[in-house]
Amino acid sequence: MLAGAQTPPTPLPAVDNLARDGTLALQRGVPLVILFSLPGCTYCETVRRNYLLPLSKDGKGVNGPLVREADMASTVPLRGIDGEASSGRGLAKQYGIRVAPSVLLIDGRGRRLAPVLEGGDVAGMYGAYLEDRLAEARRALGEAQ
Repeated sequence: MLAGAQTPPTPLPAVDNLARDGTLALQRGVPLVILFSLPGCTYCETVRRNYLLPLSKDGKGVNGPLVREADMASTVPLRGIDGEASSGRGLAKQYGIRVAPSVLLIDGRGRRLAPVLEGGDVAGMYGAYLEDRLAEARRALGEAQ
């Protein structure tokens, strides 16, 4: 790569139909993990590449969480968890997301399973914080069943 050239963002599946994803999460009994990001956000790219992309790849099995990404400034139409029309901006507002990156863990009906994980990996502890949130989400799912 040429010096000064930016590397393209690492892709995560985009939120386009949370109703469908919610149904799949319910069927599998796993949390739905949504990264709220902004274009060009280097902290978002670090969280995406180092933590959520590996989690997404691991999540292709039966027990892994579903991982999606929403651009919190986007007005591109998508289907919300209730089946209604929304956008990345609308979802961020619905869940009170104001910081990029933010990781939201919800169940298949859209209920929060753990506190939102806000901000980037500035202290090298992000993996531990994310694992704590995932453990809390799995416990909440277990209690709900």
